[in-house]
Amino acid sequence: MNVASHELNVVSNNVANANSNGFKKSMTSFADIASSGHAEAFTIAAGLGAETETTRAIHSQSTVLTTDKTTDLALLGDGYFMVRSPSAGAGIEFTRNGAFSLDADGFLTTSDGAQVLGYPLVEGDFTNFIGNANNVAALQIPFSRNGMMMSNLTIADDGKISVQYGGNEPEPVGTLALGKFSNPSGLRSLGNTRYQFSTEAGGLNLGAPSEVGFGVLKSGGLETSNVDMTSELTAMIKAQQQFNGVARLLQSNNDMISRFTR
Repeated sequence: MNVASHELNVVSNNVANANSNGFKKSMTSFADIASSGHAEAFTIAAGLGAETETTRAIHSQSTVLTTDKTTDLALLGDGYFMVRSPSAGAGIEFTRNGAFSLDADGFLTTSDGAQVLGYPLVEGDFTNFIGNANNVAALQIPFSRNGMMMSNLTIADDGKISVQYGGNEPEPVGTLALGKFSNPSGLRSLGNTRYQFSTEAGGLNLGAPSEVGFGVLKSGGLETSNVDMTSELTAMIKAQQQFNGVARLLQSNNDMISRFTR
């Protein structure tokens, strides 16, 4: 009954986030508990039930919904956007939810104010500092320059951000930074579709969109949740039947004992 209840909690969370951009569903694995009463316990003895073995996130690619908003970004392939939340201090968080926007100071931010990180310009040109997380910084896009207002913002498939002021030529701003892990299921979930590094996730590899091993960036789109409602509802029904079945067995056992002890 405990493992069935745990699975219902996991399924409920998946279903509740079916419309959360960038959400990655969780899956639970279970294992039997063997009796150790005698030498032949593992072959003929009744077991002691089941236990929750592990619950892990499934970081599979989901579909991309077109929004036509330039600062809405989706990744097709591996990699995570890197953000820094004011509440997290200097810590870097990772997400697949690319619903970004510009704040009052021109910083590219998440809906809760975390700043999106990227590689700054070097001598006025694009560059990628691969392999060192200390080289990433918040991406700021000025609304005006030399008295001219921003007339166009472009975020290319390779993560390079350019801004056009008035009728001038586009000017480079920076490049989006991506992080990748050998075992993304080992990332520590922080909620709000964001994750934190953990040793179980493997080493952090830095890169940029379209580089070898990293996904391609789509501006004007958002990655949807990878929750499949059909499979989740099937799992829910299975867990409910498991819970109810064991409850009925326990009730039958109690009734039998009551008759024997009258």
